[in-house]
Amino acid sequence: MRNNLILTGIEEDNTTGNEPPAVTETKLRAFLKEKLKLASDAVDAMRLERVHRSPSHPVTGKVRSVVVKFAFFKDREEVRRQWPELKGSPYNVFEQFPPEIQEKRRRLVPKMKEAKRGGKKAWIAYDTLYIDGRPVSQ
Repeated sequence: MRNNLILTGIEEDNTTGNEPPAVTETKLRAFLKEKLKLASDAVDAMRLERVHRSPSHPVTGKVRSVVVKFAFFKDREEVRRQWPELKGSPYNVFEQFPPEIQEKRRRLVPKMKEAKRGGKKAWIAYDTLYIDGRPVSQ
């Protein structure tokens, strides 16, 4: 999961039942160029090991997330760093974490928001909350 990103809001064509991975990859590359404003040649050069919709059955009217496994961490980070381009749009980019890490991060978010409201600099890195540059013990 280290090289995976999850992108939400990318339109899905499930009129034939399930969108083929090749179609999903084509839509993803277009999304990277148009919405994230990455250079066309950089997007074309990215090696993607796997691109697929989140594992569930397609539902009319709902768009499943796209899970992308990048061959190179550098490419993944280039895409991840462009997330501010999506501010105010229906799209989003997330890192993929194992379920136990997701649960730990979910518990840390309220503490992070509280610290930010208090005027402190706070962020979560993997499964650790940092406030004013110091890790906070659980």
